[in-house]
Amino acid sequence: MIDLDTYEVVRLEDIADFGRAKQGHVYPAGTSWIQISATRGQLGYLTHPDTIHTKNVAIIPQGGVEPFYFHISMQAGIDEFMAKYATGLNIKEQEVGKFKIRLHNIETQKAMIKVYKLWEQERKTTMAEIKKLNDLKSYLLNNMFV
Repeated sequence: MIDLDTYEVVRLEDIADFGRAKQGHVYPAGTSWIQISATRGQLGYLTHPDTIHTKNVAIIPQGGVEPFYFHISMQAGIDEFMAKYATGLNIKEQEVGKFKIRLHNIETQKAMIKVYKLWEQERKTTMAEIKKLNDLKSYLLNNMFV
């Protein structure tokens, strides 16, 4: 049953493997990462196997957690995490394990992924429409007194 109000707050270290990214290592699709050197809380997600820069910590969620849901949950909690654990421009690698993740049941995780992807698709469509309107505006203003 989908229930947005019922979730557990768990530490990242309890539901994921994490460690500083290794140069040249190819991480599996579904791996999230957080930049810990010269950072403002940048997060990323691998949609296909790829390398991750060594200034990041690679995070691979374990069983019972949808990888993309995990990434969405990290995005929701990054500001609180940065306020608490960032030391200047850096985050200590071991502090990443203290990142608080809201963990919903698997049905809710899958539903949230669908909604997020739909929202992202709508956002991209809207941005493309805005660009077209701006291009039209520029064209009309440039040709107003020709």
